[in-house]
Amino acid sequence: MSVKRKSTSSRLFVAAIDIGKTYSGYAYSYKSDWTKVFMNKWEGGQLMTHKTPTALLLNPDKSFNSFGYEAERAYGYIAADGGDEGRSYKEYYFFHQFKMTLIISFTKRVHRETKCTDENGRELMAMEVFAHSIRYLKDHLLQHILDRHVCEPYGLDVNDIAFVLTVPAIWDDTAKMFMREAAIKAGIPGDQLEIASEPEAASIYCHLMHLDETQKDNTIKSFTRGPGEKYMMVDLGGGTADITVHQLQENKTLAKIVLSFGREWGGNNVDRVYRQFLEEIFGSSVLETFERDPEDIIEYYEFWQNFEVKKIACSMKSSKIRLSIPIALTDIAKYHRKIKGNHREIMETCLRESKYCDAGISCEGGKLNLPIEIFENFFCPNIHKLVDHLSKMFRDELDSDVNSILFVGGFSECELVRERLKRRFGDTKQLVFPDEASLAVLKGAVYFGHSKDLHVVARFTYGFHICPKFDKSKHSIDRKIMVNGEERCRDVFLKIFTKEDPITPGLKKSQYFKPLAKGENELECGVFVSNQRNPTYIDDPGCVKLGTVAIPLRKNERLTNAEIEESIILWHTYIEVTLYNCRTKQKNERVFDLLSPEIHLPKNNIEI
Repeated sequence: MSVKRKSTSSRLFVAAIDIGKTYSGYAYSYKSDWTKVFMNKWEGGQLMTHKTPTALLLNPDKSFNSFGYEAERAYGYIAADGGDEGRSYKEYYFFHQFKMTLIISFTKRVHRETKCTDENGRELMAMEVFAHSIRYLKDHLLQHILDRHVCEPYGLDVNDIAFVLTVPAIWDDTAKMFMREAAIKAGIPGDQLEIASEPEAASIYCHLMHLDETQKDNTIKSFTRGPGEKYMMVDLGGGTADITVHQLQENKTLAKIVLSFGREWGGNNVDRVYRQFLEEIFGSSVLETFERDPEDIIEYYEFWQNFEVKKIACSMKSSKIRLSIPIALTDIAKYHRKIKGNHREIMETCLRESKYCDAGISCEGGKLNLPIEIFENFFCPNIHKLVDHLSKMFRDELDSDVNSILFVGGFSECELVRERLKRRFGDTKQLVFPDEASLAVLKGAVYFGHSKDLHVVARFTYGFHICPKFDKSKHSIDRKIMVNGEERCRDVFLKIFTKEDPITPGLKKSQYFKPLAKGENELECGVFVSNQRNPTYIDDPGCVKLGTVAIPLRKNERLTNAEIEESIILWHTYIEVTLYNCRTKQKNERVFDLLSPEIHLPKNNIEI
């Protein structure tokens, strides 16, 4: 991609929306100055962040109440004091980190009837939850642009913006379709919406980040971007570590994904280990009460927000780490464990009675002072698994010419993580850590929207069930059948669209067929889909039958060679199959809704 090229977007702005597992946000830029990306700053207590928690609060009638930091605060106030007309907080719907509903490790695939469960065990259609969230971010974005930019003389509306919605690499294709439909339900026109996978967006950003005025690191400028170059992208977010290997193709601006993995090695695992540490000191029932007591909800969320800051900023150069302990936590411990004393005395008693009594931990000013070695242990399970896995990939699976590793995602901003990675790979690989790595996907998605030469690709291989003439050089002998005295091969998969090939929604491809046997009353067409690029037979692994479409044959056609045009038309969330009789002009069609719970699609073949 030339650094001097202009945006290819037809809209005044391009905006990206990212619904993350832990945090969500948006970013945008002008068409005329597309590398300068703007973002909102969200206020959460003492924090100012470019993303806000993925938290949605709905009223008892399922109408929108609030999102992000505001939703956490509002839910806390309702839990403590009651809602409108004295309603209990349990009558409201509060969804926190709900995105993982859509990961493909769930036993059932995502469809229109998929549900999300809120913090109180109440279910709601996932489509509604995501649509509320996207609508809020879209409306907030519009207001942000109006407040900060001159949009005269015509003002600004949603039609002036091209939108990009990001999705994780490990999501299957129906989850991407689901997100698209949720965005349209949220008021984003379908012809102004693109879906970008997070590795795609992060890859684009890493190739163009030298244009971003926030980037100053010389190692970024020296990152090789030539055709044929292979590199690894490691996205360390809150929930997962997504590892992809790309190779730049000739005359392509997008990198081709060679390998892709999704592992639960994100920053949230550090939170889990820290919680276990607190349970060992204060007791599991104390932590459970602190988490669930409606009186303490606001303090609970603020506690974890403060730990997030400490987790990212901490370095091994420190000798002690000071971690704040809320008064609410020691008050609960005082009640549960019958301990007397003030905040500090309760902490000291709990510490003295725990396995950490001789670990060099002290209590001072409402904080636990931990030796850096103990704090580092919170990270060790994650870092060890990540380092071991990367080492194994380089040793057993990758060519020696994969020399660069680019780290993005919020957890990659953690100094402890960076120091460990540099210690293991710094001498053999080029490690690239962008400034504000947590924003790489969001900024890259904006860049994605300004580059219309990045193709949409077919999600699956689509085709028909046919019985061609038997060819012993291509067909298995056990599939040979006789039809009207002629050797045929049964159950052959005829590709119409190939997975990962560039497409335009609405693209139509056709083939012409004739009835195999004279006297048939109808011609039946079997429609199949596969997660493989080159399936041979309809019963190959990864092949699934979507259904059949039939067209009747007139009596006089049964004795002649009727000619039937069979077509597949690809759209975003459905495919249309048509059968057209070229002699009689009769047409029959069927739409296969790929988000319907009745449709069964092949599982994604990405390793989890």
